[in-house]
Amino acid sequence: MERYDSDAVLIGAMGDAHGGRFLRLEGLQRQLEGLDLLLLAGDITDSSNIDAFGTVLKAIRKRSSVPIVAIFGNDEYEQDRDSFRETYDITFLDDERADINIGEHTVRIVGTTGMLDRPTWWQRNNVPGIYEKYRKRVEVVADLLDREGCDVLILLSHYATTYLTLHGERERAFPEMGSRAMEAVLLEKRPDISIHAHAHNGSKYAVVSRKRRSPDDEGGPAVLVWNVSLPLNKGVTRFEISVGEVNDVRVLH
Repeated sequence: MERYDSDAVLIGAMGDAHGGRFLRLEGLQRQLEGLDLLLLAGDITDSSNIDAFGTVLKAIRKRSSVPIVAIFGNDEYEQDRDSFRETYDITFLDDERADINIGEHTVRIVGTTGMLDRPTWWQRNNVPGIYEKYRKRVEVVADLLDREGCDVLILLSHYATTYLTLHGERERAFPEMGSRAMEAVLLEKRPDISIHAHAHNGSKYAVVSRKRRSPDDEGGPAVLVWNVSLPLNKGVTRFEISVGEVNDVRVLH
């Protein structure tokens, strides 16, 4: 796959492989070709199956040696996350950030499982303090989304960072699939792109912006949010980010 801009950063992203059930090997070589970085947006396995996570990594590594940054989904259980880190030599982020040097550019990835406006029934009944945990996570992610010292800023989460990419799912389930509260963080911190998974039947992308309050109001800044769920996209989504005074994000098909 040819780049449009030879000096740009080329990033691939995918989520919801679920142990390989949704990972199509046909075409994977082409999708990974030329990438500077691959982002895994959670639910790479099912039911915290560490071996199944490795099945997906093996399929990737057979075709590419691209650096990988991953976050945990709801199917990578919290109590097992140290085991994932110890087993696989890739970068895992759990309410953390990492700076990746690509050529002359520094790409900062802020990684989190994400937030839910309404915890699921299981979470409400099994995770003490879950409402407060999600509330605090919004603050933590906002603090991590600092552009100083980097050229490209990306928010990588499992749960959706806006309801706009959930259209196609049951509307009454939106609060248990993502966080509308994160929209204010996106507009304040303005990452170059917000990438998530989890919504198998959602929309591929949306633009989060402030609503116009008058005919003269331009609406303020906008942030691109992209749903990289494999069941929805049928493959790795590729982003070409041209670094400049205002970074330009192009999606390659």
